[in-house]
Amino acid sequence: MMDLLIRNGYLYQQNGEFKRNDLAIKDGKIISISSTNSALTSKAYIDATGLYVLPGIIDSHVHFKEPAKHPESTENFFSGTSASAAGGVTTIIEMPNSYPCTYNKELLTRRRDIIQDQAVVDYALYGAAGNDHYAEIVPLGKEGIVAYKTFMHSAPKGREDEYEGFTMTTDADLIQGFSEISKTGLPLAVHAENDELITFFTQQVTDPADFKSHLHVRNLVVETSAIHKLLYFAKQFNVPLIICHVSSPEALALIKTAKEQGVRVYAETCPHYLLYDESYVEKLGPHGKCNPPLRSTEQVNKMWDFIHDGTIDYISSDHSPAFKADKEKWIGNILRSPAGFPGAELVLPLMLHQVAKGRLSLARVVQLLSENPAKAFDLYPQKGSLQAGTDADITIVDLEAKKKIDSSQMITRARDAAILFDGLEIRGLPLYTIVRGHLVAKNGEIQPDVKGWGKWIEPQKKASVQL
Repeated sequence: MMDLLIRNGYLYQQNGEFKRNDLAIKDGKIISISSTNSALTSKAYIDATGLYVLPGIIDSHVHFKEPAKHPESTENFFSGTSASAAGGVTTIIEMPNSYPCTYNKELLTRRRDIIQDQAVVDYALYGAAGNDHYAEIVPLGKEGIVAYKTFMHSAPKGREDEYEGFTMTTDADLIQGFSEISKTGLPLAVHAENDELITFFTQQVTDPADFKSHLHVRNLVVETSAIHKLLYFAKQFNVPLIICHVSSPEALALIKTAKEQGVRVYAETCPHYLLYDESYVEKLGPHGKCNPPLRSTEQVNKMWDFIHDGTIDYISSDHSPAFKADKEKWIGNILRSPAGFPGAELVLPLMLHQVAKGRLSLARVVQLLSENPAKAFDLYPQKGSLQAGTDADITIVDLEAKKKIDSSQMITRARDAAILFDGLEIRGLPLYTIVRGHLVAKNGEIQPDVKGWGKWIEPQKKASVQL
């Protein structure tokens, strides 16, 4: 007797094709995949006729920030993972910018203690790596993190305490950081923007109330110069490198060349860099601000070339839950306004809509949102695949379902800041989100008694730490 039987859906195959099959689940694992009309019996059934059964979606870049310095104005682990589940996500990988940042074992344990009773979906955690706590980097690698994360730019003014243990701004910082991380075998994810150039271009701003000053301060050379340096250090120290939220085709061209030269580098981007151009900064002001910024229409269109040729490895939301009031607090100075968008529950629907528009295949969506992130963080095949014996993490989608995004109905606590997406009509929606065989969301609604269902996951191979 199975716990759950998904009948008659189009199941994703490892060769990228879809085939009508039944999928049986017991004790949180996929037990078998068989032809339709099998004789299996089950406690519960899902009729997936006409629907597509995908490996569970992985959002490998979210900021839920709990514990937070100002918890009243950010996400928490329950609201954040609920938003993810509503959007078809079965696993999240949480960035380390809590308060304090997660730069040692004790702070990691603190976060785990908080999230274990809150998470709706499974979760992995990054560890922070910074120039003020080098001695913590290697020991932290033994504690089950999937990667390190650092910023190359200085902490925003007035928020220095929030970035303790989380920045490497100089070449000397990077050399020391790469050297320590190379002892662990773990990847380093980097927010790649050149700190010195940000300072230089900021000094040129004469009117910070002009929203376009954000585009000037974080222009293309700020991103590409940082990535060029990172690729060199990654090669020299043999550290797997993740370039977070790549925003430009020029940056991707550098990454493509490095890959061809044997550098172990992964390129991540986000839906907003594929769908929105810099005009939205002028239209929406702080609600169009992200770091790196949105680029020109021509650059946005060229980003898709790197989707199709495989240079972009995976897509994440970079969920950033700043509330509307906090974004508008600095309406007279765009440079001080919090950056980013609350996109956790939209990353999959936005990309399914591109399938409907014919811009990419559903199989490529699976690679970008499930298979590839699982492989990049050493979670595959336990996550990111539909195979007997693996975790029964499954996202079932209807490619014909339509809706108009209404930000007021979103689950994230930062829903009032989802202005960029509000009113967009999309086609293609997740109907069922299943985590280890348990239905956690249906038709965008969180199911009862799923708080705390999510569990901690670690890389399949422990970091080979050299002490």
